[in-house]
Amino acid sequence: MRKGLLFMGAILLTACLVGCSGQGKSIVPSVPGYDASQKEVIVLGKDLLEISGMYYLPNGKIAAINDEEGKIFFIDADDGDFTVSKFGKKRDYEDIAAIDSFFYVLESNGNIHRVPAGVKHVEEEFEFPREKKIEFESLYHDEPNKRLILLSKEQRESRKGILAYSFDPITLSFSDTPVYTVKWKDIREHLKNNSAEFKPSAAAIHPLSKKLYVVASIGKALLIMSPDGHVESAFLLNPDQFPQPEGITFAPNGDMFISNEGVDGKATILKFPYSQH
Repeated sequence: MRKGLLFMGAILLTACLVGCSGQGKSIVPSVPGYDASQKEVIVLGKDLLEISGMYYLPNGKIAAINDEEGKIFFIDADDGDFTVSKFGKKRDYEDIAAIDSFFYVLESNGNIHRVPAGVKHVEEEFEFPREKKIEFESLYHDEPNKRLILLSKEQRESRKGILAYSFDPITLSFSDTPVYTVKWKDIREHLKNNSAEFKPSAAAIHPLSKKLYVVASIGKALLIMSPDGHVESAFLLNPDQFPQPEGITFAPNGDMFISNEGVDGKATILKFPYSQH
């Protein structure tokens, strides 16, 4: 009976996505604090067709990376104009974060590249343990614990859930074991679908609620979690408006930005203004 209820819940959520006004709602149900009808769409240039990670900077720009290019793009959050700074060779880059005067760029194999801000063609690379057969796409700054967190997309080590490893920006070392695990059981229960896929493609901490937001392109969903990986709520993303969501970041006032790689057209950043009322 429980499986049947979860299945019916998934059908109803999907029907609402495709059957509501216009092309459907952006996110179902509505994310608290965000009115999706007020969203703004920022169309990006062809150089950012494969945008794969974002981080909102204190100066109001968005630092972003493009898959397989050793470049950091600095995007104007109003009109999509950008400047570029090259730091390294072509690799499978997936996400970016910033702490103090350094950028940290994540490779899909877990390696982290530390890039000093304002300096071109300079980087340090720190290798994730090779014996761990894990693929990553998500990196976020866990500020209270003064560390970076990598969330697995594919993991052979565990069938129980998504694995979170840490990287210490002071000692420049990775944790030997996961610092937490997001259980499949909890993910599927909140998505109301026992067979749901959810492969994280980006993550960020909300600056006001301090909750962890994780978006998945494979699974087309957004999860809100506690900082230690307990799922609290789940939302479906409309594939018409989120064809390939690969990045998420927040402005200090809570405005949410989600980027899409250009699947059949141009890449975009969707801005959702935040309101506490």
